[in-house]
Amino acid sequence: MSRVLILVEGASEWIFVERTLIPFLRGHGVYMQKPIEQGGVSRWREVRKNMELLARDSDAWITTLFDFYGWPKDFPGYGEICGVGDPRAQVAALQERFKAEFKHPKLLPFFALHEFESWLFSAPEIVAEHFGQRRLAKAMDGIVKKAGEPELINHGVNTHPKARMKSFDIGYKETSDGPILLDKIGVPAIRAACPHFSSWLERLQALARS
Repeated sequence: MSRVLILVEGASEWIFVERTLIPFLRGHGVYMQKPIEQGGVSRWREVRKNMELLARDSDAWITTLFDFYGWPKDFPGYGEICGVGDPRAQVAALQERFKAEFKHPKLLPFFALHEFESWLFSAPEIVAEHFGQRRLAKAMDGIVKKAGEPELINHGVNTHPKARMKSFDIGYKETSDGPILLDKIGVPAIRAACPHFSSWLERLQALARS
């Protein structure tokens, strides 16, 4: 069974990986260890330090779960990467640059497009039921239709996915509601609505066949 180490951005991502992602991957023959939490991402050198610690385990694969939104601007090439192409091209370029920085043969970097909370928009009905707010489903559906799909909800200061959730005035708490809702929605539904997330899982699941 393939063994994977993962560095995550914060507490919400940590809980999602522990509660939902690890059991899903185990069912597909991939053993992901308990996540390592970065504790927020404000400076590139702090992320690099943790990545270098993980890289000491040369037998394991390494992956990440960071948000594209809010990534440190002191990351090498950040301005060049984020100024060219559509969001999918930008996040793909960011992942490639991240991999190039470490030159680790077993590194599979992943950044959520645009943000971890975008996956909540995969199932507006489940979110609405969780908060007991039927109007919420219609509002979330409208945002998804306008963006095109959940992962394309944008990078705006007031319109990124987490800001949208907080704007609904439903008392959304990212470290409790977020992971609970994603567990209710389930990995298959998230990946059906979010192709960038799905491509990451495909790469991880492929490790069981390598």
